[in-house]
Amino acid sequence: MNVLVWINLAFGVLAVVYGAIVLRGVLRATLRWKWPTRFLACSLLACLTSLLPFTLHLAPIQQLCMVSVYCSAVAMAAWLKFHLFGIWRPVFAFSVTAVLYLDVLSGSVQLFTKSRLFATALARPFSAIHVIQFVFTVLFAVLGVLVVRKCHAEPTRSF
Repeated sequence: MNVLVWINLAFGVLAVVYGAIVLRGVLRATLRWKWPTRFLACSLLACLTSLLPFTLHLAPIQQLCMVSVYCSAVAMAAWLKFHLFGIWRPVFAFSVTAVLYLDVLSGSVQLFTKSRLFATALARPFSAIHVIQFVFTVLFAVLGVLVVRKCHAEPTRSF
């Protein structure tokens, strides 16, 4: 594996840890200012390292990272511009869950496709990566629904 993949995995792991802390804060309504900043910064840096190898066509990992960047932009707008008021609180919660899912998926794809350890496992039609991706998808879909249901929209401020 080359240096960019290792950097991507390092920032991806940090993003997953910080993302779990952010989701916990959203669920408990005790979100602190520093955790979303760290989460979104690490996630964006991990995406940047995946987007750096310029190719003629976008690789699937690059497409995942572009979607993650767009979801991060929605989360940042809900958090910094609209201060999580009204409908923006559930939008932020769902966007953070989506970014966390895309970080986990990106890390697993990088690990499985770039590692020699898993090269033989990918040769089969229903390989381990497909099972793991399915489990992650179901887990994060349920988590996303729970986070949005738990995180109620506060009434908007009247001026």
